[in-house]
Amino acid sequence: MKVEIIEKTENPLFKRTEVKFKADHRGEPTPKRLDARAQLAAQLGVAEELIVIEKLASTHGRQAASGIARVYSSREQLEGLEPKFLLMRGMPKEAKAEAKPEEKPKVEKPPEKKVGEPKEEAKTEKPEAEKARKPAEGAKPGEKVKGGR
Repeated sequence: MKVEIIEKTENPLFKRTEVKFKADHRGEPTPKRLDARAQLAAQLGVAEELIVIEKLASTHGRQAASGIARVYSSREQLEGLEPKFLLMRGMPKEAKAEAKPEEKPKVEKPPEKKVGEPKEEAKTEKPEAEKARKPAEGAKPGEKVKGGR
C-alpha cells in the first residue's frame, strides 16, 4: 500500500493539520486505519497517537482509497476535540477491549400482568363539581329541578 498526501491545511483555531490523502492498494483489500495512520505518521514526521483518521473509503471498481485525517499538536487537544467513537476506531483490538466503558446497570422492569388477572382500580372520590351536576334524588330524567341548569 502506498499513501499519497493530496492536500494539507493548517487549522490554527483547533491547533491541528487537516490532511486529505489517497491510498493505492492494488491487489490488496482496503487498507486498515492503523496501517494508513502509520504511513501518514512516517510521512508527516509525527507520532501515530496524534493522528485521527476521520474517513477512509474505497471507490467501487478501483483499487484506491481516499481519506481524511487530522493531525494534532498534543494528546490533550486531540482528546478534547475528537468524538470518542473516532478515538476507539483508531485503536488496535487489544486496546479497544481494555478501554471499553463500564456496562450500564440493568434496570429492572416491573412484573408483567398475566392475562385474566383483575386490574387494580384506583378508588378516588369525585370532585364537588361533579356531585353538583347530578340531578336531585327523586327527580325524573329530563325534569327540570330548581337550581339546576
